[in-house]
Amino acid sequence: MPRRSVVGLQEAQMATTDPNAKGLDASALASSEAQGLGVRWSRLQIGAVATCFILNMLDGMDILMMSYLAQSIATEWSVGAAALGVVFSAAIFGMMIGALALAPFADHLGRRPVILGAVALMGLSMIACGFATNVTTLIVLRFIVGLGIGAILASMAAITSEYSPARHRTIAVALLQAGYSIGAMLAGLAVYFLLPQSTWHWFMSGAGVATLLLLPLAYVLMPESLEFLEKRQPRNALARINRIRGKMGRPLLATLADVGERRSASAALLFKNGQWKQTLILWSAFFACYMTLYFVIAWVPKLAIEAGLNPDQAIFAGVTYNLGAFIGGLALCWLLFKFDVRPLVLIMMLVGAVALVGFSAPMTVTVTLAVAFGIGFAVQGGFNGLYPLVAAAYPAQIRSTGIGWCIGVGRAGAVLGPLLGGALLGADTGLFIVFIIFTVPLVVAGILATLVKQASQDSVVGVLE
Repeated sequence: MPRRSVVGLQEAQMATTDPNAKGLDASALASSEAQGLGVRWSRLQIGAVATCFILNMLDGMDILMMSYLAQSIATEWSVGAAALGVVFSAAIFGMMIGALALAPFADHLGRRPVILGAVALMGLSMIACGFATNVTTLIVLRFIVGLGIGAILASMAAITSEYSPARHRTIAVALLQAGYSIGAMLAGLAVYFLLPQSTWHWFMSGAGVATLLLLPLAYVLMPESLEFLEKRQPRNALARINRIRGKMGRPLLATLADVGERRSASAALLFKNGQWKQTLILWSAFFACYMTLYFVIAWVPKLAIEAGLNPDQAIFAGVTYNLGAFIGGLALCWLLFKFDVRPLVLIMMLVGAVALVGFSAPMTVTVTLAVAFGIGFAVQGGFNGLYPLVAAAYPAQIRSTGIGWCIGVGRAGAVLGPLLGGALLGADTGLFIVFIIFTVPLVVAGILATLVKQASQDSVVGVLE
């Protein structure tokens, strides 16, 4: 993969038509500008991208709140690690089902209503989590939280990409993904400082209230996707498009282009023309990396306690891990402009594996926190590298399908990771053995990344989960 390949498609998208043209046809202008072309940020664009960022922060807070509260829940209900593993995986399983069953409604109803509906579902179910009185109820409610998050991940990525000027799109999408780690950090800090004066029930419900409070902001600031309006052409599509374009300082359209029936690429194409090896390699890499990543995300505070930290210090270890994940993700974005992504992924996976094994050794608190930071930096950075890798692996005609299936298969690993971790910890497996087991998928993912070939005569652009 050539250096700086990540910007290839972005440079091609910089070509725009005359911005001063009047009464233009959608086929000549709207398609390109609906992709976020332009050089300036309007207030509407800033509001749309900022809202997606805040939503992703809340997603990180809602999903990872469990890892910080696990010890309190286990103490109150006298449940073991195996049961907590099911609670962790329930939300991730919900994300997988939400992405497969609910997210496609955005292509029929619009991205905006799906996002608003999913935020309401997330907020109400998080509030209900605070009133759960047993593990079974909490598992069901966490699954519903995951449904809402899974439903909006793709739509938030699409809105962010579409409403970002082309020259800023890469960093905008990178910051969107970083919002997840920031939300997790903020949740950890809140638990660290406030849990001694409160209970885990308050934090669950409080996260739900914070999510619902964002609804009015999202309703005002979140525009509909111009691409959706142009290609699906619902009622009053032209008027809605022109209203948005006017706020962005773009010329208005006189007509909409006639669009034919849209058909998504079949998954069978991922196995034709010699693509089957590439597909199996990528699926295996995503599954393996997701498995270890979500094991770590779910169990870092608990693992820190097993490593010798007290509960307060363990919560801060989770915060430190997510800080490392945030910085690692941004560092990977910068490195992609200079180096081939494949060796980068391998190096980060190997560093992450070493850091995981090191986490099981007796260390001072300061060193333990530093190792937690290193795990987050390397594992999350390497994981983020898989997205431009898969984008480069498939030709444009099947790229979206290829990415979607990689994420879907990967999330099966994300469900398995916390379950397996909970079972191992519940069986009193030694911490060193647990970490050795989960370093294997990391190393495998890194090696598989080096085997991926770039699609011929194709460019790659960084793509979000």
